[in-house]
Amino acid sequence: MRNLTVVVCFVLFASIGRAEPSPAPVKKAASPEALKAEIEALKPAQFAWREIQWRTCLLEGLKEAREKKKPILLWVVGPGEALDGRC
Repeated sequence: MRNLTVVVCFVLFASIGRAEPSPAPVKKAASPEALKAEIEALKPAQFAWREIQWRTCLLEGLKEAREKKKPILLWVVGPGEALDGRC
């Protein structure tokens, strides 16, 4: 029984050693235009927050929210805070 186990293990390991690796995909030298098109294809087509009609005047936003019976989001930023790139 032990001899059979040794033979089976030997055959399995021998077959693993002889297996050829799968060929790596060949990358083409992409032009800047092709690379840009590939990047754009990966981006989502639409962002929900871009669909929102933002108001810069609080009073106009409040009036519209009341008319449409929708909630309002008030985003307050101190001077210089919106420009530093942090959320």
